[in-house]
Amino acid sequence: MPIRLYRYILGKFISTFVAALAVFTVLFLMDQASRQVEQLAPNAGSLRDFVLTFLLMTPPLLAYTVPLAFLMAMIWTLEQMKQDREIVAIMATGISPVRLLPPFLAASFVTFLIAWIVTAYAGPATFRIYNVRIADLARQSFISDLKPGTFFDGIPGTLLLAGGYDRESGVIDGLLMVRSDLGEGETGEMILARSGQLRPPDTDDKDIVLELTDGTIHPVASSKEEYRSGSFRELTSVISANPTKPDLSVKKLLMAASNDELRVSLAQLSPTLGVKRAAKYSIELHRRLAFPFTILLYPFVIFPAAISLRKGGKATAFTSSIFLFILSYLLFSVGSSIAFEGYITGALGAWIPDIFLGVLGAAIFIPYWLRQITGRIGSPGDSK
Repeated sequence: MPIRLYRYILGKFISTFVAALAVFTVLFLMDQASRQVEQLAPNAGSLRDFVLTFLLMTPPLLAYTVPLAFLMAMIWTLEQMKQDREIVAIMATGISPVRLLPPFLAASFVTFLIAWIVTAYAGPATFRIYNVRIADLARQSFISDLKPGTFFDGIPGTLLLAGGYDRESGVIDGLLMVRSDLGEGETGEMILARSGQLRPPDTDDKDIVLELTDGTIHPVASSKEEYRSGSFRELTSVISANPTKPDLSVKKLLMAASNDELRVSLAQLSPTLGVKRAAKYSIELHRRLAFPFTILLYPFVIFPAAISLRKGGKATAFTSSIFLFILSYLLFSVGSSIAFEGYITGALGAWIPDIFLGVLGAAIFIPYWLRQITGRIGSPGDSK
């Protein structure tokens, strides 16, 4: 097969891939904007802070948009070549359609490497920066926006109400603090304090320290036999520069954790925490390889179907790529749910989409390839 033809196919593929990646990433970011704007907008001091913080969500989203863009680009390229009757011309020279597959396999391998680096390394790193930036914005707004008699919800998972607050001295007269996002298996808590002292961060420590005096702690739950409350003379609460539980949910902490941190945490988990916690760690760890790996399997499903179908078009290309991506994501969701219940391991739950695509690709591609080498397949160019 001439190298020039491979370059031509890759040129069409790359141009479509870049366009599809840009479109899908923007669409995903717009969806995230509707989810994050309520948290970012009140805390961001300027439009620049808002935009920079929001753009940190781009690398984690690429874990989803890169496979979707690959699907779109490959199906679109094959459909365009069929519509322009380029595949008919190639087959008229006696060249088997299977020999058009190598450029797409090369593209899938390169795209897999990009997606793997983004999903396993760049995504968690930028999400960690995003979490720290959210905490930093929360600390800044805590000092400037805390007002007496007004509920303050700038800290993730925490609601504050101060009876009195002097911004210069940091003295608080009466405080209600409700913390609801304490992680899996932990109930929320309500803290009532007669007085408090807010100590802003200094040059060596970016943490904000809230020292409370003469108060009580109550679980946020209905009255039950196991209901317990307590009192304290002094209590210190820290708004940390490096956010950790309970300031962030378990899901956000897992997404920001490195691969090594996930492995260590998974190895140190106590059996008393249950299978759900272990499954979450395991699924997140294996997802970072399983998601990109689907890109290596897509060509074996797409190529025989795209070449053999008599009718198609750009609408079919778009619909097919969306359908196959959604199917992969649904299988991942089903596998995760089954793993959470303890019926399968977290690793198996994360790899279910790849197993399905591997079996499907073998069932479609192997018979197609056998028919090609035995000369018993018709040309798609025979269609009108």
